[in-house]
Amino acid sequence: MKTLPTAKEFWDSTCITHPDKSPGDIMIEFAKIHVQAALEAAVQKYTHDETHVSDNPAYLEQSILNAYPLENIK
Repeated sequence: MKTLPTAKEFWDSTCITHPDKSPGDIMIEFAKIHVQAALEAAVQKYTHDETHVSDNPAYLEQSILNAYPLENIK
């Protein structure tokens, strides 16, 4: 997985490169980056664990929910 910016890094760089953006717009952009990364991680985990999924739907749910740790959002 690629390294994502922390909230502070993203805020600082966006404020410098786009001083006209509102705080809400900056927060939305940051959230989109992490949602996209979370979805990509879930697909990657699903592909890796595909053999277990068909046998256990609860495993699929937990696999998806745990694919992108909240600790990745800083």
